[in-house]
Amino acid sequence: MEHPPTGFGPRLDMSNSSPSVYLLHGNDEFAIRSFLDERLKARMGESSDTTMDITTLDGRTKSLESIQAETHTVPFLTKRRMVVLYHPLSLAKGKTKQGKFLELLESIPPSTALVLIEDKALERKHWLLSWARDHPDQAWSQLFTLPKGGAMTRWILDQAHNLGGEFSNSAAQLLASYIDEDPRLAKSEITKLLTYVDFSRAVNEEDVHLLVADVRQGDVFEMVDAIGYGDGEKALNMLHRLLEESEALPLFGMVVRQFRLLIQVRELLDENPGLSPDDMAGEIGVHPYPIKKITPQAKLFTLPQLKRIYHQLSDVDQAIKTGQLGDKLALDLLIASLTQ
Repeated sequence: MEHPPTGFGPRLDMSNSSPSVYLLHGNDEFAIRSFLDERLKARMGESSDTTMDITTLDGRTKSLESIQAETHTVPFLTKRRMVVLYHPLSLAKGKTKQGKFLELLESIPPSTALVLIEDKALERKHWLLSWARDHPDQAWSQLFTLPKGGAMTRWILDQAHNLGGEFSNSAAQLLASYIDEDPRLAKSEITKLLTYVDFSRAVNEEDVHLLVADVRQGDVFEMVDAIGYGDGEKALNMLHRLLEESEALPLFGMVVRQFRLLIQVRELLDENPGLSPDDMAGEIGVHPYPIKKITPQAKLFTLPQLKRIYHQLSDVDQAIKTGQLGDKLALDLLIASLTQ
């Protein structure tokens, strides 16, 4: 069944044998990652070293047979073994493969927890969700969607409270306009701002202007401009400058956000070239500020170009998550490939 994120009692005790399948789906990669690390991996048992019993796989590059072999491997240091499978639907294209995939799910032994992670929201009638609902003793599912608009402002206020600090409403709104729908970046900025005020008072607008002021996002804009013009040298120089000031993963999140917005703006411009930035912001559900800045940049790319780039970003994200590439090297290779 679909369960709320807060419901993590015995059902999420990874030392138990049930459920055997966890389905996490939706576009909020940060929330999924946090849930996986803080609520699933952290409940693997009492062993101080569980890494040997956690395997991460990508369904786009693995076969059903290899997944079955991994899920039927006996745990080494913990009561249960965890297999994290990204893009599971890549293994189930067509009725025949769907049937074999469901057979795999039903064969998972009690000693294994299979975590399926799909980076888009599945419709309620989707066959995989239907299977999960029909097998409540075997499966647990949760939808994770990005907070937008006022929801992002509330999310920032809640995160600050959970960390033991406080934001004024206006400061939360301002920060939301800078980071839009990127919770990973938002969490980093919230922590930085609360540390700046030493958790002794509420973060205000002046603090946000002083410490965030979207300077890095402006540099990301400039780097993406260089990509649009095919200027690889400038884009790489901008990347290296940004890496001197920022951690690679939050920076990568900013780049992903930039191209996600570019795709949305480009789609709207193609449908209605006369649409104003304010109207586009309303359609997308974000603050008008970043849309006004990004509209001229969207005209440097065609929609097919942007979708190809976004697909590359997804590949890089997966390579980083699965340890195939270091985060900084992955960004270097990405910029080089986009400006060839």
